[in-house]
Amino acid sequence: MSRASLRKVAAGWLLVGILGTGAPPPPAAADVIVMRGGGQVRGKVVPIPDSKEERVEVILPRSRSPLILQKERISEVIPEPSALDEYVERRAKVEPTADAEFALGRWCEENDLADLAPIHYEAALKRDAEFEPAHRKLGHIERDGQWFTRDELREAGGMVLWRGRWLTEDEKAREDDDREAAEEQISWIRKVRDLDRDLRSGVLERQKAAEIELARIDDPEAVPALVKVMGRSTPDSRIVLAHVLGGIPGPAAARALVDMILAEERDPVRLAVLGQLKTREEPGIAARLVKALRSSNLELVNRAAWAIGNLDIAAAIPSLLKVLVTTEERVVLVPTASYSAAAPGPRFPPILMAYNGSSAAYLTPPVVAPGAVAYGAYVVPQTFGINPYNNAPISPNAGYFPGQAPRVGADLGPAPQLRTFTYRNVEVHDALVKLTGQDFEFDVARWRTWLARDFNPRPQPIRRIPQP
Repeated sequence: MSRASLRKVAAGWLLVGILGTGAPPPPAAADVIVMRGGGQVRGKVVPIPDSKEERVEVILPRSRSPLILQKERISEVIPEPSALDEYVERRAKVEPTADAEFALGRWCEENDLADLAPIHYEAALKRDAEFEPAHRKLGHIERDGQWFTRDELREAGGMVLWRGRWLTEDEKAREDDDREAAEEQISWIRKVRDLDRDLRSGVLERQKAAEIELARIDDPEAVPALVKVMGRSTPDSRIVLAHVLGGIPGPAAARALVDMILAEERDPVRLAVLGQLKTREEPGIAARLVKALRSSNLELVNRAAWAIGNLDIAAAIPSLLKVLVTTEERVVLVPTASYSAAAPGPRFPPILMAYNGSSAAYLTPPVVAPGAVAYGAYVVPQTFGINPYNNAPISPNAGYFPGQAPRVGADLGPAPQLRTFTYRNVEVHDALVKLTGQDFEFDVARWRTWLARDFNPRPQPIRRIPQP
């Protein structure tokens, strides 16, 4: 089969799947039963023998469970020939044997009444518990001469049914633990939210009481709730958060403090977080800060360097040197030199007048004539993906037609060019100076020479026991 044929077959199956799952199945042929007060169902009305309450059974073509209705609820029955008519006759005459019940189940499958077939396979097993064809039709599995349902096998294997899923005992225990942890987190979030509301209330008594209650928290399980609620609150609340996290033992609180100092923009808050980090000795603090130096976000890099310098993490010096000077390549709009090639005199880059997301308007350079100066304007169309205000990258499909090169150039306006930008990271430099006592400014080569010759990653001498 060719690839094209395979694609057609796959597309056909995809269409069938979409229609099969997205649209309801067509109604099966059956009598239309009109209900009093509105509504109708399709099925077959069968009297219930010896029914003292005047009830009837409605056999449905798409369900193994019939409806039981009061006769008075039915307004009208509109007959429509269907397999249910013959089914009712066959069911009334079926012999009380396993073979007869099984045969009726097979007949149901062959006549578009597959949902009714299991009723008769189960009835066959009631007549003969070892009737193999019925077991197999019901999906039962034989083990050591006995037949089991799939659920019975799962139970025999030590699995338990939990919220509609079969799990092992270990999986069930983990699910229970996760559920309890989630409920505990919800409880913590509610508590912390109330305390943070008191902190922001402006009422001195409520603020003091909230600070005292927060200071009592020392459970590491409270860390996610504290960060979720107070990490997004006011700067004053975030300062309180730093002190609360500082009083909670364990790596979870240490990680939260590092994340705070990397994300925080306010200096008072960062200083509060720094004060708490200085009192902790978790090894993960330094590792997390060094990892942040590899970020593509220069603000994050410089905040990490600031923290490293103030925490006196000398082992991070080689990592700091790698980001002392960083480069970035970006596509920018660059004015070309041919805007006013026909005009004498110096050429000036055009001035951006407006940008609507798809086209950019530029003011042309002046044209000078005796006693007059004239300006013009032109539009650069199809600049999809370009923002002339911040020199964002151009889309590869920004032409008039798919695959056409972007219509930006000397004849239309500024052209996109790949440019390299170099950044000197000041906080990284300051951290290096603080940690080394040296200052080679941003001369990376001199820093590397010093690192190779004089850097001692263990500035404190190793204490040795005197030998006899």
